[in-house]
Amino acid sequence: MSKVVLLVEDNDFIRNMYHLKLSKSDIEVVEAVDGKMALDKIKEHKPDLVLLDMMMPNVSGIDVLRQLKKDGLVPDMPVIVLTNIMNPQSIEEAKKLGARDYIIKTDLTPSQVVEKLKPFIK
Repeated sequence: MSKVVLLVEDNDFIRNMYHLKLSKSDIEVVEAVDGKMALDKIKEHKPDLVLLDMMMPNVSGIDVLRQLKKDGLVPDMPVIVLTNIMNPQSIEEAKKLGARDYIIKTDLTPSQVVEKLKPFIK
């Protein structure tokens, strides 16, 4: 049975690229293009992991983390932030809210990101 990753990314190119990479690793991918859709998909699909962008329309990634923490979902459902926001305050806040890792998109290739996710979705 394959694991389910919710890929939350508003950029079509990046979302499609990560969808392809995850699928090739036998990971089922559910997509969301903004934070509101992400919260709905989390309730609907109960993913094994959430790969979360920070800068999105409607509801930001940090607001998604706040809601997940409020709902008590963060400890059981790993959230990995994948973003271009590099400021220390954002990293600290995301980790305080329960993000297991904070990856800067430009630091790793998509294949390296997928490898970093695997321990969280054994």
